Amino acid sequence: MTQIKEDIHWVGAVDWCIRNFHSYVTHRGSSYNSYLVVDEKVALIDFVRAPFAEEQVTRISEVIDPKKVNYIVANHAEPDHSGSIRRLLEACPNAEVIATERCINTLRKYYGDDIKATPIEKTPSLKLGKRSLTFVPVPMAHWPDSMVSYMPEEKLLFSNDAFGQHLASSGRFDDEVDEAELMQEASTYYANILMPLWRSISRALKALEGVQVEMIAPSHGIVWRKDPGKILAAYKGWVAGVSKQRAVVVYDTMWGSTQILARAIADGIASKGVDVKVHCLGTSPSSDVIADILEAKAVIVGSPTLNNHVFPTVAGFLAYMHGLKPVNKIGAAFGSYGWAGGAKKVVETEMLASGIQMVESDIDFVFKPNGDETKRAYAFGQMIGEKVLAV
Repeated sequence: MTQIKEDIHWVGAVDWCIRNFHSYVTHRGSSYNSYLVVDEKVALIDFVRAPFAEEQVTRISEVIDPKKVNYIVANHAEPDHSGSIRRLLEACPNAEVIATERCINTLRKYYGDDIKATPIEKTPSLKLGKRSLTFVPVPMAHWPDSMVSYMPEEKLLFSNDAFGQHLASSGRFDDEVDEAELMQEASTYYANILMPLWRSISRALKALEGVQVEMIAPSHGIVWRKDPGKILAAYKGWVAGVSKQRAVVVYDTMWGSTQILARAIADGIASKGVDVKVHCLGTSPSSDVIADILEAKAVIVGSPTLNNHVFPTVAGFLAYMHGLKPVNKIGAAFGSYGWAGGAKKVVETEMLASGIQMVESDIDFVFKPNGDETKRAYAFGQMIGEKVLAV
């Protein structure tokens, strides 16, 4: 249990072991944050993932008898936030659940029709005593049911999934963890969870422009108390599709031919002074690749042809990227093949469907590329580098 402000306690759980969050590789674990506000009325904000239900009850009990909890605010119904609901309602029998109507319907779908709750459409705010909570729906700032909760007296935003990170740590605040790791995990989280929802996130950010925010308490990761403006500024850049002079080369290879081309293209890009990240999908998780793509201007994807089609690992990555729809990117495809091609065309079609502006490429060679073909790949990389510098 940690006090984030006077009489406002973190009563969540740290998950040091999780390494996969629906195909998002969480190298540094995660946390499931829940906050207990003790005033004349007692409010608990959010549940935790089901395996940590007893831990959450224990943390609450260290502060107050759970039977004294008056309200449980559910900002979001996804199971990593709501999994402990049954145990919490048992421990807090006098608590009234507050959520959006959509969230209530989803909770009942997951946990049973007997879940009793009051929609924020009827209760848009709560007076707890010297503090209050105001509820603001932010549909599709992750799920249709999502909302945030704001405490004006403390200028404190309980932001749900926005501004979070999958980051397990002994510290609870931004000034208690490594800043580079924190921002890396924040950007990776945005890229893999929120990037396709940038329009909804943008609307939510605009709504916050007139709101005083001195602390942001998200549902995953640390609490922003030292510099919440840092993450707000980062989000504004991400939703706007602001990019760095960077390119990402993504590929897999069967007998090394596509890898030769990938390295030549990367070397050509780098020769123009552009930062290049290279990922082989045989070893790099798609979520790591997407994290690098977030702030890159160019995405170059290569695949060998297998059975007149794209290589399986590349197909999986393209499907993953398609769902996330990177913003404001240029891209190109390349590949190698044996007796018949096909992969490059599939890659181009999928990248275009992801919203990437394609650059024409003729880098698609039979068997192992020879010296002249490798030079063509290098020159193609130089051309991509020039395009990155030009925008």
